[in-house]
Amino acid sequence: MSASAEIIEKVSKLLRLANSTSANEAAVATAQANRLIDKYRISEIDLEMTSEVVEGPEEDQDYVYQTGRLIPWKHHLLSILVKHYGLAYFNSAHYPEGRKVTRFKLIGRKSDMAIAKYMFTWLMTECQRLSDLHAKGKGHVYVFSYCEGFVCGIEEQLKLSRAEIKKEASSAAMVKLDNRAVEANAFMRQQYNLRRGVSSSHARIDGSGFSAGKEKGTSFHLGKAMGSVSVGKHLK
Repeated sequence: MSASAEIIEKVSKLLRLANSTSANEAAVATAQANRLIDKYRISEIDLEMTSEVVEGPEEDQDYVYQTGRLIPWKHHLLSILVKHYGLAYFNSAHYPEGRKVTRFKLIGRKSDMAIAKYMFTWLMTECQRLSDLHAKGKGHVYVFSYCEGFVCGIEEQLKLSRAEIKKEASSAAMVKLDNRAVEANAFMRQQYNLRRGVSSSHARIDGSGFSAGKEKGTSFHLGKAMGSVSVGKHLK
C-alpha cells in the first residue's frame, strides 16, 4: 500500500469515528483527520528536502467530475480543493452525439490528487444530503444558494487549516508546498497550452439560502461519516 493510500485509510477511519452523537467527540475526530492530512503533506516536503528523489506532477488517468450539465457550486467546490491541495485542472470535454459532456481532469502529485478526489466526493455528497434536509421544497434558487453558501463555508475552514499548519511548518517547507500548484500549472501549460481555471456560469442567489448554507459549511465537521458513498475508485 502506498503512503498516500495509508493516509487516506487512516483519515477514512477518523471520518467514521466522527459520526458521533457527541459534538465534542465529532469535533476531536474532525480535527485529527484534517491535521493528519496537513501533517502528511508537510512530511512529504521534509523528506524531499533531504532526498534527491522528488515526485513530479502528472496527469490523472480518470476524471474527478463528469457531467452533461455543469452545476456551479460543484465546480466551485472542485476549484477550492484544487487550490488547497496544490493542483491544476482542465476540462477535457467531448461531444457524444452532439451533446457536450464536461469532464474535469486533475494534474499534480499523485498523492495530492488522491486526497482531493476523496474530499470532493465526500463533500459533494454531504452538501447534497444537507440541502435535501434543510432546503428541499424551497425552490431551486434557494437550494442552489444553500449549496453555494455551504461551499463558501468549507472554503473558510480550509483557509484556517492552512493558516494553522503555517505556524508549525518551516518557511522552506511552506514555499515548496505552495509551489506544487505552480508546478502543476506549468506541466499543464507544457502539455496542453492551457491556463489554470475553467469559466463557470453565474446563477441568481437567494440571500437567506446562502446564509443558511454558509453557516452550515462554516460549522460543518470536516470529519462526518461517508455513509453509503462509494469512493473506492478515487483511492486507487
